[in-house]
Amino acid sequence: EVRRRFCSRSSSELPVIYGKSSLQVKMAPRLILIGPMGAGKTTIGQLCAKRLKLTFADTDQLIETERGATISQIFLDEGEEKFRLLEKKVLREQLLTDDIVLSLGGGAPVSIDAQSALRAISSFIVFLDISLSSVAPRIGFNRDRPLLLTNPRGQWQTLMQERRPIYDSLADLKILVDGKSEVEICDEILLSMAATS
Repeated sequence: EVRRRFCSRSSSELPVIYGKSSLQVKMAPRLILIGPMGAGKTTIGQLCAKRLKLTFADTDQLIETERGATISQIFLDEGEEKFRLLEKKVLREQLLTDDIVLSLGGGAPVSIDAQSALRAISSFIVFLDISLSSVAPRIGFNRDRPLLLTNPRGQWQTLMQERRPIYDSLADLKILVDGKSEVEICDEILLSMAATS
């Protein structure tokens, strides 16, 4: 089901995360992918970007490049609070980048500021959902996932219980990726985008 979030938005709705009230809603990525770690946001985003002939960006990759360290290292060395500040900065910058495909880290849309920003822009937002049984082989619940260091399966389920309602509320399209190929998921996204344009 494709949902329309942004039919009645105005520039006055731009939230605090942008930092400037004069910015225009039309400056925004073409497509944004949200969802939990392991759902395939980066892979699907790269494929969609190639099909749309657009640049692809990933907030986690941008943070790692900026800091010269992995997400796991940043969590361990600087703490989650510092990481979330970096994430907010990168998200703000990317939401003001026109005509890209953007993949967000699992926690990037969770803050109130981020939710407000995502609701205010005209980007097509897709929630890639995945079950625990399907995500386990993909991410292996290893130490490179800083939020899953203790009881990884239980932690993943807890995070999803907290975040799924947020992902649902932000998305124009929700896709359960279990059992679907990358091409099938990309096709579904692009067809839905075309139907709402």
